[in-house]
Amino acid sequence: MPRLNFAVPFTSASIFLMMLLSSPAHALDASGTRADLRAPKPVAGPIEAGVPLVDQAKGAVAIKTSQTKPRRLVIFLHGIRGSGSVMAAIGSSWQSSLTDTRFVAPDAPFAHRSGGRQWFAVDDQVLRPDRIEGARKAFDKLMAGIVEREGFKGDLESVAFVGVSQGAIMALDAVSSGRWKVGAVISIAGLLPLPPKASASKIPVLLMHGEADQTIPSVASVAAAGQLRGAGYDVTLKLYPQVGHTISSEEARQAVLFLRDRFDR
Repeated sequence: MPRLNFAVPFTSASIFLMMLLSSPAHALDASGTRADLRAPKPVAGPIEAGVPLVDQAKGAVAIKTSQTKPRRLVIFLHGIRGSGSVMAAIGSSWQSSLTDTRFVAPDAPFAHRSGGRQWFAVDDQVLRPDRIEGARKAFDKLMAGIVEREGFKGDLESVAFVGVSQGAIMALDAVSSGRWKVGAVISIAGLLPLPPKASASKIPVLLMHGEADQTIPSVASVAAAGQLRGAGYDVTLKLYPQVGHTISSEEARQAVLFLRDRFDR
């Protein structure tokens, strides 16, 4: 495995996991490019088809809802080489369980050289401070545009980030850095790239990871849980035996329950 060069401080676990993420043998993640990523089964009721709406200007795919402003907003963040349309299929299946919710699944800002989109590049096996800063700026601009367009600019407590793999890394970084004080965060098969800042708001975070994940081992989420709890976040950790680098139906059901509990308090 090629050695990575890091110009920023990382924990030993993060360095090891980023090496795995950058290795050509493990270049794919749960982005929709794998055959085992399917739209999850809803908690109750049939899967609702939904009508994908593509916003070419913002690269986002949303599920059609009523014309009135919903009570909550869920933003999906796909993995490397993925697209928003893949995650939009998950939003369709959640509609019957999370009513009065707007689901938006944007494309990541940057093109991947082999197809699909990415939140940040790892191809040259170097993670530089300017690359992290660039990823944050692009992420924040995209999220701010979605939040403002959907009418939640002054109501971030009603917004949730749901990310998988590279999308989960971005979601955790956005919250743990203190930039986005959203109502809830769900990370599936992700990792915490930098030490978190202390949080006084105890933002609820759900970390889910398959113990059979060969791309980002589940120890990444175990380590993230400890760091986030130490920084004051309200963390729930769920590990799933025999689940790889994907979104299982059980993880999808747990995510719905978590969001429903958080938003219906």
